[in-house]
Amino acid sequence: MKTKTLLLVGLCAIGICTWKAQAKSIEKSPYCITIGDINMPNEFDKIDLMGDLLMNVGPNAIVAGASNDAVYIGFNQDFGNVNISIYSGMGGLVYSTVVNTSVQSVVIIPFTSAASGSYIVELNSADGYAEGDFEKE
Repeated sequence: MKTKTLLLVGLCAIGICTWKAQAKSIEKSPYCITIGDINMPNEFDKIDLMGDLLMNVGPNAIVAGASNDAVYIGFNQDFGNVNISIYSGMGGLVYSTVVNTSVQSVVIIPFTSAASGSYIVELNSADGYAEGDFEKE
């Protein structure tokens, strides 16, 4: 299986990190990433985001990942106000907030009390829409 290292520009602005990309859709990071006083877990699953919000800005404009403890979203550029919603696999709204990416570039959503299963994270702004899915074990 081929492995390549991708540099996550957004998280590197606030801490050094690399991702080991494997030839499958879920990517793991064995590195601990520190953002201020917050330690992200040593291993988390990358959430592959798709949508028109990312069309003109490049693949690393928004990075997202999930563990059994939290969902992480990093904005590497200003998208203004972004609505973040997380839905269960059955379509029920689990979490919703609005983030002003002009002043907050990282969002950490606690997820320890959520049930195991499939989830979808949706990002909506005046610039467009992006979504990705993840599993909680």
